[in-house]
Amino acid sequence: MLALHLLQSSLVLINTQFLQAVLRDPQWAGKLTAADWRGLSLLFWSRVNPYAISSG
Repeated sequence: MLALHLLQSSLVLINTQFLQAVLRDPQWAGKLTAADWRGLSLLFWSRVNPYAISSG
């Protein structure tokens, strides 16, 4: 089970690094609309559980 958590954490880190690299590129930043930015905001906050209550 610990290996699965490590794998999930690694994938989150890699995905975050890729996303940051794309957003740093001015060519891509110019293509994003306000709706795109709102969608990205949900991407980061939809999995946050501030109360640490297990959902399943």
